[in-house]
Amino acid sequence: MLQIAVLIFLLVGVSSCSVIDDTLLTEEVNDFSRGVVTLSAIIEKEFELAEEINTLGFIDNLQFQLELGGHPEANYEPLFQAKDIAARRSVLAALDSYAETLAVVTSGQSISSVYTGLSGTVENLKSLSSDNFNVDHSLSFLDSNQLVNDLSLFDELLILPARDKRLFPIVQKGDETLKNAATLLYFDIGAPADQSSKCSYTVPKNDVGAAMSSLRLCKGGLRAIVKNAIDFDANTWNDKLAQTTKSSTADTSAHRDAIKQIVVIQKLGLKLDKLLNDTQMTLVAMVAAHQTITETLEAVEGSQTVSLSATLKGVFFQEKVKELVKSLSAVKAEILELTEGDAVEKSVQKSTLTSQNAGKNDENQQ
Repeated sequence: MLQIAVLIFLLVGVSSCSVIDDTLLTEEVNDFSRGVVTLSAIIEKEFELAEEINTLGFIDNLQFQLELGGHPEANYEPLFQAKDIAARRSVLAALDSYAETLAVVTSGQSISSVYTGLSGTVENLKSLSSDNFNVDHSLSFLDSNQLVNDLSLFDELLILPARDKRLFPIVQKGDETLKNAATLLYFDIGAPADQSSKCSYTVPKNDVGAAMSSLRLCKGGLRAIVKNAIDFDANTWNDKLAQTTKSSTADTSAHRDAIKQIVVIQKLGLKLDKLLNDTQMTLVAMVAAHQTITETLEAVEGSQTVSLSATLKGVFFQEKVKELVKSLSAVKAEILELTEGDAVEKSVQKSTLTSQNAGKNDENQQ
């Protein structure tokens, strides 16, 4: 809130000027660039966290099957294939390259420092397919393909600075391309529950050209995948709880610890889903912040002023990114505690094995 108040004060100071202050414009673009790069890193990490949750569920279930005396298959199946993760990284890399290009051009520096990596990014984008993303629940097959194909505009966009180093034409062309990338990621993150009643491939249908806030999400995407992984692990612990309850010699602490573990996992699922939902809202804020830069530059071209409400969209984007960083850190810490094997899990496993062994000894004595 303090940052917003300071910005309002600065804007009031320049509102009487006919031309935007170059320093404020540079700061706005630089803040946007850093925000995009940070958001991209967060999204990539969220896919890694989903895989960690999947690994946790696999290990917990495997351990439980062994405790029951079974001989389960120890073949781990990842949530995403390498090519699908690579596809998402290509989109995120394109966003990073675009944002960094804006910052370099705004500063007046040579783009040679970022141009080298752009060619590889563009080539990777050309090989993308809608099959690599979880968007088909919210979009028709044709719309899914069109959305991915529209990212080829990065090809023209990323080489534009070589022909015209002015910021305005780059940002003008970037509006649609950046929105397409954000929309793809927005649908890719998806929704945790079945909302198919809200979606239709006929009329009304999702219009990727409409405002992002009006887009409807159906079941599918990373949020649904994470929910399934969380539910799988929670169900394993529910089965463990049922197993310890059957044993007459089971310590009540084993019941309590199993219940505690179930609650911990479910609460983690809620926090992770909120993180993913907030990430979607930050993507919407990113698109709005970019449009603000366009408005700022249009005002520069026309020697006009920029409205306060428009400029605050950039500040809102920055605040959303900061909140995501904090939320991500908290979720990472909780997952790390679980995946490393905390005292609760060890206590439950020890109590379960002890109870089972005690039961077998009683049977042998009889």
